Amino acid sequence: MVFGLSGFTMSKDYGEIKSKVVAKIKIPKWYHEGLYSAGKYIWVNNGEKGDTWVIDTDTGKVTRKIKPAGSFTEAITPKNEDTFFVTDWDAKKVYISNIEGDNMYALSERSVEPAHPAGAVWNGSNLFVVTWTRSLTGTKFHLLKMDAGMNILSTVEIVNITEPAHLAWDGKYMWISCWYSKRIYKIDIDKLEILGYLKSPAAKTTGIACTGKYLWVTGTYDNLYKMEFQN
Repeated sequence: MVFGLSGFTMSKDYGEIKSKVVAKIKIPKWYHEGLYSAGKYIWVNNGEKGDTWVIDTDTGKVTRKIKPAGSFTEAITPKNEDTFFVTDWDAKKVYISNIEGDNMYALSERSVEPAHPAGAVWNGSNLFVVTWTRSLTGTKFHLLKMDAGMNILSTVEIVNITEPAHLAWDGKYMWISCWYSKRIYKIDIDKLEILGYLKSPAAKTTGIACTGKYLWVTGTYDNLYKMEFQN
């Protein structure tokens, strides 16, 4: 499928998807961005020259700090057991990175300039990346579809979602967080339809990660929340 340029449409059944917060985990404050779920551990990328933290969700403690390859790390999503896709806002690049010790190294990179990349998720077949392109007339938001080598296959403008931030994949649907409205949107990526939304507990919602019936959520300088889908 090649994405068109008309953007996302609203499903005829669009509405609120019920959910509840089942856990709130206090974590140190920083400019929290993308999340990655690894068992009982949640990885938190931090912008503003912050490290990638590995959080023990039982205790909320930072068990590991990983130095990123860039200066304003946004998304992190695993490509395979050894490498990750990582986006960097300042560098305007998407990296394929590995980790040695407590340092992240870029193995290859793809510039998306003049856009700033934000959220990203690998669904097993393709990498999807949210970008912000700023100009004197305003900001345009797009979703890039890439292959495993970070070649851009197609682009679609994101409309009906204000300031889209980060992405998650639940095995069937994509989720997009909204920094502006404290909402997290459910997307049928094949139809480019917005199916509904969750109300986010995080102010200035950024990182999200799906784990079965749960959705992990954080926000800028906020804590970490575990949400349960109710329908």
